Amino acid sequence: MRLIRLVLLVFLCPAFAAAEAPVLTVEPGFRAAIIGDDPLLMEPEIRQATMSSLGVGAAFLAEKEERGSDGAHIPRADVTYRSGDEVYFFVSLDNVSRDPAGGPDGAYAIALRAQVLDAAGTALSDWFDVHTYTGRISKSPDDPEYFQNWVTGGLGPELPPGAFQLALEFTDTLRDEPYAQLPVEVVFDLIYVE
Repeated sequence: MRLIRLVLLVFLCPAFAAAEAPVLTVEPGFRAAIIGDDPLLMEPEIRQATMSSLGVGAAFLAEKEERGSDGAHIPRADVTYRSGDEVYFFVSLDNVSRDPAGGPDGAYAIALRAQVLDAAGTALSDWFDVHTYTGRISKSPDDPEYFQNWVTGGLGPELPPGAFQLALEFTDTLRDEPYAQLPVEVVFDLIYVE
């Protein structure tokens, strides 16, 4: 399967977050005992080498200006937009590689592409490059969230009234292993009104 799809059904109700357990993939050359080891006790270099490609921890359409009492992004109350309105999103990602793994201020690079689809999932546009999120991690390698990141962004599709989908595809561009470069896709349902 080329893409892992996480579909958030958010018609007239608040968006919700879905989570999945991290998956470790052990490539030939690593000792089999790694599978049974606690990933948090592994050296960061080994943890990174045995991680699968990106995974989604949470994803929702968000309020751009409002935050929760703890400063966290909050889900948007509905999925209704007007043509050209900014569709602002929050996505947390697991299995994000670092360069160097375990080093101070490890860098990350996550590429984002987008595509507009009709309500049935038929593409109305080609995939287009949106942005590459880059930066340095401030967490220490022994932090359980060391290989996690979150991203936000906004797109302003100019669409006629109707039901649509916005597909976002994230790819970790720092890892060389083909299995680790598989993108993860998040799809949001949108309703456009006049």
